[in-house]
Amino acid sequence: MKNTRTRYVVFAALAALSAGCASTKHLSEAETLYCAGQYAEARQSARSVLAEEENPAELSSQSYILDNLYAGSTALMCGDAEGAAEDFVHASEGVSAQEESTFGSGYPTRAYDATMAANYRAIALWMQGDADAARVAFRLVAEAQDKAEERFARAIRKEQDALEKRKAEAEQEVADKASSGGGSADDAEQEGESASSTLSSNPEIAAFQASFDDWAVYGDFQIPSAWFLDAVFALANAEDASDLEHASFAARKAISMEPSAPAKTIFELAERRADGKLSARGLDGLFVVVFENGLGPAIEEKRFDIPFPFDGAIYNISLALPNLVKRPLAYPKLVVRDGAVSLGETTPVADFDRVAVREFKGRLPGIVASQVLEAATKIAIQIVVVRIAEKKGGANGKFFASLAMSALSSAVTGTDTRHWNLLPKEVQARVAKKPKTPNRTIGLWVPGATEPLATVDLPERGLSVVYVKIPAPGLPPLVRVLGAR
Repeated sequence: MKNTRTRYVVFAALAALSAGCASTKHLSEAETLYCAGQYAEARQSARSVLAEEENPAELSSQSYILDNLYAGSTALMCGDAEGAAEDFVHASEGVSAQEESTFGSGYPTRAYDATMAANYRAIALWMQGDADAARVAFRLVAEAQDKAEERFARAIRKEQDALEKRKAEAEQEVADKASSGGGSADDAEQEGESASSTLSSNPEIAAFQASFDDWAVYGDFQIPSAWFLDAVFALANAEDASDLEHASFAARKAISMEPSAPAKTIFELAERRADGKLSARGLDGLFVVVFENGLGPAIEEKRFDIPFPFDGAIYNISLALPNLVKRPLAYPKLVVRDGAVSLGETTPVADFDRVAVREFKGRLPGIVASQVLEAATKIAIQIVVVRIAEKKGGANGKFFASLAMSALSSAVTGTDTRHWNLLPKEVQARVAKKPKTPNRTIGLWVPGATEPLATVDLPERGLSVVYVKIPAPGLPPLVRVLGAR
């Protein structure tokens, strides 16, 4: 009878130790398909949950932010510009809904999610040839950029509020568990505090946090490639002086973050147009290649298992933290050719590792504090449960309960690794003169290739913009002349 009661006490603690989060199995599947170049199948997987929603209004809720970001990314690679624009609108509306709520729920958005959702919506509209809608969309990109730091600060405040609320809940949770077994929570709470101190000062965790100090970051929470694209669009589609002024402004913003040659060239062209030194027709002989290269950093789980001796038993404190992991470029660069003649190579205008780590580092201390609290709470509950088991089953009950609780704690420990894993690693660009051949055909080559990745016929009029996106080596590329129907 005592053994039965002991087992009941041990397994009844499962609910207190477990913490669930929304399943992203379909998104993991979509990412696997995407990275295999199966874009249509990836889109189908990414949209599977969205397709089940019976209320269309819910598609723009915070519950579906990550689903919409993945759906839009996969739609873009399928060449479905209209579908991508719609998905990214839903994602942007979901981000706004989350920001307006007191406590965010679901996917914890990053400040750059809002910027890039707006950025890709603008690209999708540009791809459709809807310059008026794209112009409005790019203004929303600029607005998202300007609000990026504010978004980050708001997210941090919300996470701090959530942590304070969780602290109060944890204290009550331990007290309730202790009182249900006829004991006192004081000792358990003290050991929970001791465990919290042990974890907070653990050298492995400290070294993990310090490992991100070697990552380069941009000076703020903005994205230079989004400013660059904004500038290119405004220059290529300028209707009046205000568009040229915006092109110059956006290019300056890009240069201030990443002083790249392509951004400097766009700035100079915008200034010459604004000063009347270059006519609109003077841009007819130029083109820009924008290359989204590889995949940006992913978030994976990193576990820490630390033994914690107490009262003759060994408890296992398990802590799981999100780990930002760099991923490779698809190719070092693109070489642009007119037949056998090189027209230049793409060079970087933005590094997404730098974008992502800036915010990751800012949020990591709060994440560590939250995970330490969870681990310390579990230890306190383990101590309570083991003491109850000892009362009911003696030394054997104590021994087996401590083993079971440590194993259970380790099994249910996890961290939130949800992340928009389909952003590029790097954005590169090249501004060059169009060939003088009849079709103004250019070839896009990767280093060492014997055949071009793609050939593109450039329009005769206007500043032509060629958009190229390649997630990984050998995958089918997305190649579009933006603005061309």
